[in-house]
Amino acid sequence: MKEKWEEFKASLTDIVMMSKKEFLLTTAVCVLGGIVFGMLVSPRKSTTIGSNNGNNSGNGNRGNGIGDKKDKDQTDKGQDKIADWQEVEEKELENA
Repeated sequence: MKEKWEEFKASLTDIVMMSKKEFLLTTAVCVLGGIVFGMLVSPRKSTTIGSNNGNNSGNGNRGNGIGDKKDKDQTDKGQDKIADWQEVEEKELENA
């Protein structure tokens, strides 16, 4: 076993030519593998990316002129309806 180790150490001094494509691919694999390894080893397992305050607000299309008839009537008058968040939360609780 020691002889094989010495052979391996001696082979490390050899100069090996590598194309740029091979070098780039090797680097990309190492970086992506490191990211995956870091995610698996990290103590934090439940990560949410984003703030979750986007399209799931429950108020449909109110206030942008695309919504229901009530909104259409108000946009025709030149008034944009602003969502009442208390009302939106109550509707979400009713639908849940």
